[in-house]
Order: sequence, then structure tokens, then C-alpha cells
Amino acid sequence: MSQSNSSRSPDSPPPPRSAPKRWETLGSDLLASVVVFLVALPLCMGIAIASGAPVASGLITGIVGGLVVGTLAGSPLQVSGPAAGLTVIVYDAIRQHGLEMLGLLVLIAGAVQLVAGMLRFGQWFRAVSPAVIKGMLAGIGILIFASQFHVMVDDAPKGSGIENLLTIPQAIEKGMVWPDLGMEEERAFRTQELREIGELHRRQARLQQQTTERLPNHLTMEEWKAEPPELHEAEIAALRELADEQQAIVADLQSLEPVLHQLEALDGDPARMDHVQEAVAEAIGDATAAAGDLAEGREYDAIESQQAALESLEELLADLKSHNIAGAVGLLTILIIVLWDGLAPRRWKVVPATLLAIVVVTTLTTVLKLPVLYVEVPTNLLEGVSLPRWEVLADAPWAALLSSALVIAAIASAETLLCATAVDQMHQGPRTRYDRELTAQGVGNMICGLLGALPMTGVIVRSSANIQAGGKTRLSAILHGLWLLVFVVGLAGLLRLIPTASLAAMLVYIGYRLVDLAAIRSLRQYGLSEVLIYAATVLTIVVEDLLTGVVVGIALSGIKLLYTFSHLNTKLDVTEGGKKAVIALEGAATFIRLPRLAAELERVPRDAELHVDLTHLTYIDHACLDLLASWASQHQSGGGKLVIDWESLHAKFRRDALAGPTAPKATLPDDLVNRSGKAGH
Repeated sequence: MSQSNSSRSPDSPPPPRSAPKRWETLGSDLLASVVVFLVALPLCMGIAIASGAPVASGLITGIVGGLVVGTLAGSPLQVSGPAAGLTVIVYDAIRQHGLEMLGLLVLIAGAVQLVAGMLRFGQWFRAVSPAVIKGMLAGIGILIFASQFHVMVDDAPKGSGIENLLTIPQAIEKGMVWPDLGMEEERAFRTQELREIGELHRRQARLQQQTTERLPNHLTMEEWKAEPPELHEAEIAALRELADEQQAIVADLQSLEPVLHQLEALDGDPARMDHVQEAVAEAIGDATAAAGDLAEGREYDAIESQQAALESLEELLADLKSHNIAGAVGLLTILIIVLWDGLAPRRWKVVPATLLAIVVVTTLTTVLKLPVLYVEVPTNLLEGVSLPRWEVLADAPWAALLSSALVIAAIASAETLLCATAVDQMHQGPRTRYDRELTAQGVGNMICGLLGALPMTGVIVRSSANIQAGGKTRLSAILHGLWLLVFVVGLAGLLRLIPTASLAAMLVYIGYRLVDLAAIRSLRQYGLSEVLIYAATVLTIVVEDLLTGVVVGIALSGIKLLYTFSHLNTKLDVTEGGKKAVIALEGAATFIRLPRLAAELERVPRDAELHVDLTHLTYIDHACLDLLASWASQHQSGGGKLVIDWESLHAKFRRDALAGPTAPKATLPDDLVNRSGKAGH
């Protein structure tokens, strides 16, 4: 006997399709891979900045997402990489645990995904209410919009989502002013110094991360000062290497000091010049102190002095950059994206709007030499790789890390599999194998964790670009990772020309798009309760955090489900002097509401003809069905009559009950089954 399609497992391969030969799709896949690469490049960098991580970490994740996950994926046309939906979680995790713990967090999250995929949990990650998913995306969009609005004017994000939202007027006041470009010579000087100081800032931040990785995290500063741990010879040698790099930063700062004196003649602002000199002197002093602390093995003191050096460099950057010019750069980026998406002919849209905006704005800032912050990226991508160290593994706060990693794994898995479902609706090729996709994501995130990079998910923007550009097989996703690797290795210098404000503006636009107001209208069609769940999820995410917001949304969805399956309205109308009665049932008749149904039936006159209205009854369980059957027998034996559509009622019972492999069967009186209540049809 042949097996029907309905018996096939949800994750088993779809029926065979006539797959085209590889050479027939090579051209389409090659073109699509280039388009996806062009879309992914600015997104990888922008998401890294929004996550509070080095730019290189986002690029590495994009490369792994293409080369590794693209090869293993259960959704061949889905593209994986760093996702805007995880920026809020990653930013909070870095702030809580430190950048040195990012790789370990992602590694644990990837292991959780790998195990879940092997245990065939892929379908379960999709079992989340649409109101919660849309609320989560909207909440993330609001947080991205609020935080990146500050970055768009070359300012730093504030401490919380609410604070970012409330201080947007300050950012507008600071950056949304018509820019005064000033003299070209002054702009060129300030721009050059911003690039050089930005590179020093990147090196100092990287050095602080390397120093922190060597610290025993279970010791507080007071405990370390009271009884410093004894260092082994290998540890002392490693610290001296770090001290040499710290001293190199000091030397570069010292060579920069006389150069900055030239700004006085160009700027004409003595107060600013005094502040510049103070900032560079403080940076030199703090960096020198850090070098001495490292050389002497005082790691904790080195962390403090390195942090002070970073803050001095940030003050120096603040004196040289221009908030209003950065704001203009950001607005121009958004304007180009909006106009290109809305007005460009369809055949021209093979060029992504985000890439066009970044290229145009980068060209403009380079030609005009605009004094804004630029992307800090190493010349050698290997500098961005941060392999796990024994010190980090030995002293990691595992309980806290596991909690954060589970959140990353859950959100990343849900976003990936929901994206895969959307991708399936865009093409006619092979359907997604969810467990395989979840396993591939786990492998990819474990590799990203080993490299100290950002976590990844399947991403809808890059995936839709892949399909729209004509991608036919997984080769297009794989090749986009290869193009990222080639570009970053061979042309990393070009990335340093990109203004940070432009990448932030791109994310401001993405955040705005995530807050999809049309979703509220679509949810309203399913009742006000869905809108309330959506609103509660969004509000909690913005006020508290992402995990709390999702938990609140899921909890409210569960409460609604319980209410739906326990809510039963009954209305009894008795007419014609008690000879005829109509009882209307609305909702779900379950054992929880059985007393209410029984009490209503007891009110029916003994000799009345009872009509049961099932129009608005959504479900009836075994207990209530047996109650109706037994009451019907007693009522008819007492001289009454019952008009009911037993076939329809039994169908309402079997529709949900038979979803399981062993559903109970209600026992109906033979005479009632034979009559079938035809009068009720």
C-alpha cells in the first residue's frame, strides 16, 4: 500500500523536483551573489556598530554565514548573517559581561541551536503568536531607531532605550542644524586627524579587550589590590607584549601632539584648542600609565588606565568632529534610500538602495573632506579574530552567560525559522527543512563564537534580495560570503572611508521599517486582544528589555488561549408559554464550563422542545458532549423534545480532539445517533 503525503514528517524532504543542472543556474546564482554581497556589506558593518562590537566582528559573521551556513542550510535560498533583531540583546550582553565574553556567549548559543536541531525541535521554535513576533520586531525597531539616531549625529547612545527615546530632541538640536562647512584646509586637517585618532581608538579598545581576557573575573578590584595573584613566567611575558603595544600607542599619541597645534591657526577657537591639548595630554598620560601597569603585572590597574585613555581619545574625537555635518550626512543617506526605493525604475533596483546611499555619501565625504567619524576597521581581518582563551573559560560567570546565551539562541532561532517560512513563500524551489536549518545555524554560531564574532540568524532583507536577483540554488548564498571575504581582505582600506553616521542612518531607517503600523491593522482583524498583546510586548521591550517583553507577550498569549478554551457563553430563551426553548452556545464548551452548561440545561422546562444553536460554538470536549447526550436521553424520556445537529456537534468535538493519535470518542444514545437531529439542519 502506498503511503500518503499526509503521513510524511514536517521536516522530511519534499517530493522530488526536477532540479536544473548546475551550469544552467550558474549565471543567475553568480549575479544574485553579487547583489546579496552588496546588500550585506553595509549591513554587517552597521549592525556591528549598533551592537557595540568591532566592525570586523560583523564582517566575520557575514563571511561565516555565507561560506558555512550557506553550505549546510536547510533553506537553500535563505541568507544568514548578523541581524538587526539581535543588536539590542548583544549590546546589553556586551555591556553586562564585557566584549571579551561575546565569543563564549555566541558559542554557547550555537551549541544550544545545534542540540535543538539534532533533537528535531525546529518546528517548535515557530510556535509563537504572530502578535508577539510582530511586537518583538516593533520593539527592536524602536530601540534601534532611538539608539542609532544618536550615532547618526556622531554622538554615543545613552544608557537605556527610554533614555535614548527621551533624548532624541537633544540629538536633533545637536545635529539637525544647517552645517557650516568652513574652510577646506581646516576640514581636511580635522578629517585627517579624525581618521588617525579613530585608528588609535580602535587599537586601544582592542588592547583593552586583550588585557581583560587575561583577568580572573571572579576577583573584584578590592580583592585584587588586597592580595594580587601570583603571575607565572608565561603570563608575565604575555603582559610585556601587551605593554609593548600600549607603548606604541603612547608613541603615536606623542607624535600627534605637535601636529594638533596646527589646528589653532586654522580653527581660531582658543577654548577648543585648549580642550584639544588637555585631551591629548590626558590620553598620553593614561596610556603611559597603562603601559607601566602592564609591564609591572598590574592588570586591574591597567584596565582602569586603558579605559581612561579611551575616554580621553573620545573627548579628542568630540573636539574635532562636527555633529551638524554628521547629521546632514545621515539625513542624506536616508533621503537617497527612500527616493531610490520609491522612484527608481524596477530594472535599476538590482543596485541596492543601502549600497547606493553608502557609496554616494562616502564619495561626497571623501571629496569634501568632511570632519565626521569614520568606520574603525583593521587593515588585517585577522586582527578582529578573538579566539577563546583559557583564562576566559576558567573564570567565566557560567550561570549568567548561560542565561544570556539561551535568550540569544531562542530569539535567533525564532527569527531564522520565521524568515525561512517567509522565504518559502517567495519561490517555487525546495521547501525549508527546519531541523537542518536550525542545525546549520548552530554550527555557524559556534564557529562565530570561536572567532569572537557576532551571532547570526537568517535575515529577510538579504534573503529577499537573493530571490529577487534570480538566485536559484544555495550557491548564491555561499558565493556572497566569498565576495565578502575577498573584499575585506583585499580592500579593507576602502571601508575606512565610510562615515559612521551613514551606517547609523541606514539602521535608523531599518528600525523605522521594523515598526510596521500595518501589522496593527492586520492584528485588529483577529480581535482587540491581539493588539493588546502586541502593545504590551512592545512597551515592555522598550521600558525593560527584550527578554522580559517576549516573556510578557508569550504569557499574555497563553492567558488568552486559556480564556478562549475555557470561555463559554450560554443564552436560554423560553417562548410560547414554556413549550419551546432555544439555547445558544458561544465559545468553547470544555469540562471547566460544564457546571455552567448543566445549570442552564436544568432551567429548560421538562416538556419543552429545545433547539440548540451551535452557530458560534468553536469546540466541545468529551465531558460536555457526554453531558448533552445523557441530558437529551433524560429530557426525551420525560416528554420533551430536542432539536440539535448531532453530526455538526460531533464534528466540533472531533475537529480538535482527533488532532492527537488517541482521541476519546463520546458515547451517544443509539436512538439519538439514528435520528441525527435532522430538524436542526
